[in-house]
Amino acid sequence: MVRKYSLILLASWLATAQASISSQCINLRFQNRWLVGDCLTGSGGARIESSVYLQTKIANHEGVLEWAINGNFAASCTECALSFSPLKLNCKCRPTGGPSVPASIALDEHIAVYSGFLLSDQRGPPTPPAVASTIRLPADPGWRLNYGNTSCYSENPGTCPPPAVGNGITCPPLNAVSGASVSAADGVSDCFAFRWPISIPTWQTFGSIQITSPSGAFKFHVYSTVDCSGGIKGTVEPSELGTPGVCKAFNEQLLAFKSVPLWNGQT
Repeated sequence: MVRKYSLILLASWLATAQASISSQCINLRFQNRWLVGDCLTGSGGARIESSVYLQTKIANHEGVLEWAINGNFAASCTECALSFSPLKLNCKCRPTGGPSVPASIALDEHIAVYSGFLLSDQRGPPTPPAVASTIRLPADPGWRLNYGNTSCYSENPGTCPPPAVGNGITCPPLNAVSGASVSAADGVSDCFAFRWPISIPTWQTFGSIQITSPSGAFKFHVYSTVDCSGGIKGTVEPSELGTPGVCKAFNEQLLAFKSVPLWNGQT
C-alpha cells in the first residue's frame, strides 16, 4: 500500500513538473537577468506572472554556459536573449584570455512550472508558494541603499571600536558625493555585508539605512551577522522605500541585509 501511494505521489509530481516551460507559459522573456512568463496554474486556464533569477543558477565556464548555484554568468556574458523550441538562453561569453564566443543552455533542464511558478530544482525538489502575488516584475527592479551611523566590525582585536548602539538617524542626502552605499540593478541581494577592501577582514556596520526604489516592490531584512544568520533584527517595509526613501534607524549596529522581492520570483 505504501509503495502504491508513493507511485501516485511520484506520478503527480511528474505531471506537474515535466511539461516544458514553453508549453505552460506565454510572454516568455529574459528581463534584467530574470526568466519571466505568464504560466498556467493548473486551475483551468488561469495564469500568473512568475519569474526565476538566472544569475544565481548559471555560470560561464570558459565560454560555456553551465548550471551552477550562484553562477554569476552575467559578469562575463553579454547580448543574452531567449530562443525557443527548445527554450534556451543564448549569450556571448568570455573565456579566460580570449574574445567572447556564442554560448547557450537549455532552460528546461533545471527549471519547470510548478502550479504556475517558474522554479529551479538545483537545490532539490522545489515547493511552490501557497499564495501567488499580484505584483508583477517591475520594468525597473533596481534599488540603492545608503548606510547611516556607520562603524566597523572585525574579529581582529583593536581594529574597530567597541560596538555602539547606533540608533541615530544619520543617512546621508541622496545627492551626496560621499558616504557608503550599495545598489542592485536587478533587485537581488540574498545576503550582503560590506567588507572593507583592506587585508584585515573588516566589515562596515550600520545603525540606520535609507533605501530608494522606483518600484517599491521589495521589503528588506537586516541582520547582526555577516552571513545573515541569527534571525532577522529589523525590516524595511515597502512603505518605507521610495525616492527619497525613509531613513530608518535601528537599536543596534547591524552588518548585513537581504532584499526580498514581492513579486513571484525565485532568487
